[in-house]
Amino acid sequence: MAASDTVANQSTSLPCGDLQAVAREHVDQLCALCGGFLRWEREEILKKDPSPKEREEHKRTLKWLLQAARLLHSLVAAPDFPDRSARRSLEGVIWQLEESWKAIYEPMPDTQANLLLAEIFPDEPRA
Repeated sequence: MAASDTVANQSTSLPCGDLQAVAREHVDQLCALCGGFLRWEREEILKKDPSPKEREEHKRTLKWLLQAARLLHSLVAAPDFPDRSARRSLEGVIWQLEESWKAIYEPMPDTQANLLLAEIFPDEPRA
């Protein structure tokens, strides 16, 4: 048997496996991780008076989760990525994380909040 026959009879599958399935697994893992983080945020940051250390840990973790979600989104948002639900899942998670960031670290100024409240509740007295 010639060397070329041996090469021709070998499997032609890639050694890295199904990369799309791996990407989907990462999406699922990241979405679950973000869900857990947002539950923790609600209980420990929003419902309580967190310490400066807890606030810093929250900010650092939220920043990393946003970066990871955006990075993974760039992969699954490619036009040739077949699982469109992966893109939609990450878009939802990114939106939640961005809203969390804005609510905690970019709060609405009091003047804008008062104008909004007056617009929505025109008959309510203001403090």
